[in-house]
Amino acid sequence: MDLGRCLFCAECSNACPQGAIKFGRQYRLATTERADLIVSAGQALKLTHRLAGDIHRVLGRSLKLRQVSAGGCNGCESDVNVLNTVVFDLGRFGIQFVASPRHADGLLITGPVTRNMRLALEKTYEAVPDPKIVIAVGACAISGGPFRDHPEVLNGAETILPVDLFVPGCPPHPITILDGLLRLLGKIKL
Repeated sequence: MDLGRCLFCAECSNACPQGAIKFGRQYRLATTERADLIVSAGQALKLTHRLAGDIHRVLGRSLKLRQVSAGGCNGCESDVNVLNTVVFDLGRFGIQFVASPRHADGLLITGPVTRNMRLALEKTYEAVPDPKIVIAVGACAISGGPFRDHPEVLNGAETILPVDLFVPGCPPHPITILDGLLRLLGKIKL
């Protein structure tokens, strides 16, 4: 099962007569490698690991992100915005969203990356100073989601940019996004 393409609608669970597919309350789903989102029966999901050496030294204490909506439905954007409320208080972990890519350490991308957003996304990526990271949030940003293989969709951010963190879901729960970010920064080690 490819969690990067899964919309978590539970229809496959309802349609499976043997009950082989079951949805639970697991929120630890973010991975560092796209291939790790493809799981088989009994296989444990390989969770995100901390940023490597020099980039962790530079970004480990705080993280400034520029959020880019690359043609999505606004579902993922809503759950990303919830992270700034008093319930999650993203700022207490040293993570903030900034208005300019020149002030950012990386990009948080939502949406399937439509053709008309490609240039804007590439220019925004180029404006982020090195070292930089890219985070793909949601099935659309990972694989194109329900829009996959549409002529106007590029099937996710990884087709044009190197992605460092994949957060699956449609949309992913805010706790799933937060867990992935904290694991990437090395603030959660379980």
